[in-house]
This record gives sequence, structure tokens and C-alpha cells, in this order.
Amino acid sequence: MRKSTERFSRLETQIEEMIEKYPHSHNILSAFKTILRERKRLVEDGFCKSEDVLQVDKIRLQGGVPVCRHAALFHPDEPWSEMALAMIPAIKRGFADLADDLQKIEGGIRDGSVQPKDYLTSYPELDEEIVRNWATKLNIWPLPLHLLLISILRPALEVKAKELIDLLGDFSWDKGYCPICGTFPDIAVIKDKIAQRWLHCSRCRHTWRFNRVLCPYCEHEGKEEGTTYFFVEGKEKETAFTCGRCNRYLITLNRVSELGEWDFDVVSMGLTHLNVIMQEKGYSPLAFTEWNDFTAQQ
Repeated sequence: MRKSTERFSRLETQIEEMIEKYPHSHNILSAFKTILRERKRLVEDGFCKSEDVLQVDKIRLQGGVPVCRHAALFHPDEPWSEMALAMIPAIKRGFADLADDLQKIEGGIRDGSVQPKDYLTSYPELDEEIVRNWATKLNIWPLPLHLLLISILRPALEVKAKELIDLLGDFSWDKGYCPICGTFPDIAVIKDKIAQRWLHCSRCRHTWRFNRVLCPYCEHEGKEEGTTYFFVEGKEKETAFTCGRCNRYLITLNRVSELGEWDFDVVSMGLTHLNVIMQEKGYSPLAFTEWNDFTAQQ
């Protein structure tokens, strides 16, 4: 219990430090603070912890097929509804303007007309028609439903990823998408001295090493087509890897040695200004997240 309390305290401290360093990130970090906290609680309380050992085809994995494409990550009896009901108050505290819609969603979950398992169990094949039907039935926009669903999917995937990494042990992976859940990264870190690039999955939070000069999205290599790093003058450690071929970017912390146990979602939110700049320049992120999609505002 004490260790869990310390981790929550560490998360809160990281958020406060990030806001102090990047005041422009205050609104986003404040809004997501309770969601991040609840996500951590769900992970540490063992939600979606498998009793069965997943069958992983290592040959397909070595061929570039992520685990989610050759083994079912979730069972129909995962506690999706319980997780959703636990997450709703956290979202309400961060997004007060969604409170009425979230109240309707909560009612739908309790009376059985909204069953998160119908949407999430088949991951990575997510049927958006299900969400649209729920939104129509509840007379709300799909946005709060999506926010809730992704907010419980991410901790569930994190638990599965940790299980699978322990199961798989060492294995080779040279793709720009996650070997576990198949999602692209939202942030990368190039470590100091060793100069290795590590990608951070935007959903399950797994990290893996990837070639420094290749585009993780299209695997293109070459500066002649605009594969380079963008940075704000005076902030050379905070960069955006850009690819002129696929027009994608990836927020990248360059030559970093002091991150330690930082929560990379907190770091990603703190660097919101880079997402805004790159999207204004016409680039798209490798992975859209709940906090980095500014296309609707342009």
C-alpha cells in the first residue's frame, strides 16, 4: 500500500514539475491528471490480469506481426464495465463539460444498454459503428464515449504488455509499431552516450529499441526527402523527428540521461507545444492520442 501511495505521489510531483517547466501544458495536464491517476490504480490493482498464458507465435512475431494479430489479448469476461464505472468520475473531474454525457453513459452501462466489452474485446479490430449506435441511443456526441473507452483500454493493454514481455523474454523486433499491441509510438527517447533510440507505445506503454535513422512509420531513410529533426532554438533536446515521404512526425527527446522513472504520458503532454507546431506545419503524428490531436482546431 505504501509503495502504491509513493507511486501516486511521484506521478503528482512529475505533473507539477512539468507544468512548472512548461506552463503552456497546464490545461492539458490538469485535465488528464485524475485520468492518469486512475489508470495507474487500475494497473496496480490487477484489472485484466490474465489467468491463462497467451499463445504467442514467435515465428510470426519475428516476421513483424505484433502479438495482437496472432493471439487474442482479451477475453469476453474482462471487467470492462467495472473499469468504465471507476474511470467515469476521474474523467468528470478533468472534463467538467462532459459530465452530463458521462452521466448518461454511466446509466447505459448500469442498465446494460452500453456494454464496453462489445467494442473492446475484439481489439485491435474496433468497430466504430458500435460507438455511433451508443451515441445515438444516448443522444450524445461520440467524443465522451471514445475518451472513456480509450481511457480503460490503455491500462488494460499495459497490463497485458507487461505479462507478455515477461513471457517472451528477449526477442528481436525491428518495426516502428509496437510488438505487443501494434500501435505506433507517441514519443521517442535518444539516450545520452549510447545514442540509442527507444520508442514508447502510445497505448500499452511498452518501449523498444529502433533504428535511429529510419522513419518508424514508413521505414524510409534519407535526408534528401526531408527526414530530419526539428527543434525550437535553445531547446535542442526537445525535437520532432520528421519524414518528408509520409509527412509524419514523432516527438523525440534527444540525448537524455535523467528521465529515470518518468511517466512518458506526462512528458508527452508537457511537450504539447511541439505537437501544435508540427501540425501547423502540415505534419501528422505517428499516433494520435487523446491529447495531441489539434486537427479539429485548425
